[in-house]
Amino acid sequence: MFSEDYGDLIQQLDVSGFMDAMQDEVAILDSSGVIVATNKAWQQFSAENGGEVTTSYVGSNYLDICRSAQGPSSAEAIIIPDGFSDVLRTGKQFRCEYPCDSPKVKRWFELTANRLEHNGEYYLLLQHRNISIRHIERTEIEQAFINSNAMVALVATTSDPILSFDLDGKITTWNGAAERMYGYTAAEALGQSVELLYPDNWSKPVTYYRNEVLAGRLESFEATRVAKDGSLHEVWISCAPIRSSDGDIVAISNIHRDITEVRKAEKSRDLIAHEVIHRAKNMLSIVIAIQRQTARVEHTVEGFKSSFEARLQSLSQSTDLLVKNAWTSVELTDLINSHLEPFVDPNENSYTTSGPSLKLRPQSVQAVGMAVHELATNSAKHGALMQRAGKISINWKVVEGDASPTLRLCWHESDIAITQKPERKGFGGTVLTSLAPTMIGADSSYDVGEREITWSITIPNDHFEVNQRGT
Repeated sequence: MFSEDYGDLIQQLDVSGFMDAMQDEVAILDSSGVIVATNKAWQQFSAENGGEVTTSYVGSNYLDICRSAQGPSSAEAIIIPDGFSDVLRTGKQFRCEYPCDSPKVKRWFELTANRLEHNGEYYLLLQHRNISIRHIERTEIEQAFINSNAMVALVATTSDPILSFDLDGKITTWNGAAERMYGYTAAEALGQSVELLYPDNWSKPVTYYRNEVLAGRLESFEATRVAKDGSLHEVWISCAPIRSSDGDIVAISNIHRDITEVRKAEKSRDLIAHEVIHRAKNMLSIVIAIQRQTARVEHTVEGFKSSFEARLQSLSQSTDLLVKNAWTSVELTDLINSHLEPFVDPNENSYTTSGPSLKLRPQSVQAVGMAVHELATNSAKHGALMQRAGKISINWKVVEGDASPTLRLCWHESDIAITQKPERKGFGGTVLTSLAPTMIGADSSYDVGEREITWSITIPNDHFEVNQRGT
């Protein structure tokens, strides 16, 4: 379509057929910016985007349209009038890209303007080309590059070990956090089977995890993994397939979150909760023991009431001492006396202590305190603290070793008739033989004979300190 006033121009130039053959939208403008001719592609585009079907903007001033432009392409539209002026003046091509979205899709176009001369007059030949696909691809490539760099930085700086292995189980990537936690350098880990991190006799091979991930049934799980130095780590593993550009799964990614300390805290919390429950169940037995001992020496109701209340208060103070000294050092004799005070008769020599003057550090205060409390509870129920003839001897000594000294603490009850042996497999036995020693990395023994009970524990050097003032 072209203006009647410029029909002779178009015929003389014989460009109408050439213009209609082009797939790009093409228009010719006179030197003032008025559209004098358009091709079929321009006319179709105009119809599809709300323009005048009959005129396709022929006769309209293109520069005025640009100056009034609003929206995403307005910034580019503003520079077009000056660009066209340069083309008319110099003959140099003008080119710009601009967005021109439809209601449904995002689009980008390339505008090219070249000078056309006829009978001493200059005209502009405009060419609009849809470059949306190219622009989208370029944007996607740029974003992929940004994402790739961001992912590389994330993998390199994260505190969580990130690794991947191929479908044969061979490690293909290994970040710095993996090296720090497991102790293997990238050179040592790459190419090795991921089972390098599995403990001995781990029940599931790498093929199991591979198959579960490939089947879409596994995204995360908890496992034990072993470092180069043999240390064990409880880890929460997030896993996902890695696909090639063709969409085929070629590897499996793993992110390891170290939850070792979390699991230790949970186990410690459970043991403490169990201990609280255990002590609550024993409380009535302890009160009865206190009542029996008090009744043996008090012959009046008032005397019994006074002594009984005092011993209950002592029991409360003993519990408070264990809590208050959880984070400070405590004299061993003070710890033993405070735990035995609720159980013994002050008028009787129920037990003896001997050993050098020393202090226990926080963790051993808790461990030894729980053990002494358990031993005293059992003795009050069945042993020397219940039987007049029984004796309790508590002694300790520092033993020099090849590497460092240790503290050997021994509880010994003798001259007793054991009618009911303390439970060795119950929670009390667990405290004496497992929980208390484990808390401080100590060795212990617990023996119940026909007329005696012996419990001993060997405490490492970093859990006690000998006072300088001597024994």
